Amino acid sequence: MNETSFTFSPITYDLCEPTAELIRICFPDMPPSDQYVAEDFAEMVELYAMGTVVVLDGEKVIGMGTGIFTDLDFDNLPATENGLLYDENDRSRHDFAGDYYWGSDLAVHPDYRGRGIAREIYRWRKKQVTANAKKGFAAAAVLPGYADHRENLTIHEYVEKVVAKELFDPTLSVQLRNGFRVIKLLHEFFVFPRSDNWSALILWENPDL
Repeated sequence: MNETSFTFSPITYDLCEPTAELIRICFPDMPPSDQYVAEDFAEMVELYAMGTVVVLDGEKVIGMGTGIFTDLDFDNLPATENGLLYDENDRSRHDFAGDYYWGSDLAVHPDYRGRGIAREIYRWRKKQVTANAKKGFAAAAVLPGYADHRENLTIHEYVEKVVAKELFDPTLSVQLRNGFRVIKLLHEFFVFPRSDNWSALILWENPDL
């Protein structure tokens, strides 16, 4: 079965709980406080359902990608992704007038990886950028491959080699292939022990602007 057999849908209320379960399956090492739960997805349905795509194999949720519109100052981002996504009252910072689409979580069920699903999720989200005349699609890329190189390379050296295609990172390399570029590295933006809590700020710019 290839990706053309799957259904791609904006998030709906009945998909909230199974999508939250997919997050738990795909990110077992993520602190529970950093994981989306069904109530978070319900808020996405209300605010901007098209920003979150869910991939279905029949009725089974096997992939997802979330995002909001917001204004971004890349030199002065909040200290954490939660601070970017939510205000001090824990309300979403989604603003339809915002200049950028910020993509947070992307997940594909382990049994369905390698079938082009992530590529189609990126395509869906890029369409939100172009259809709404936003400047671009930004995200913080986790760096799972660094765990195999941390004894020999600094995180900056590792990312330079991934960008130069001298090393392959399971996440960042895929994003580079999807037209993203690295702006800078972020530390402690979210918890990800395999890269010592480092991530890469990446940007795909709207080609129509």
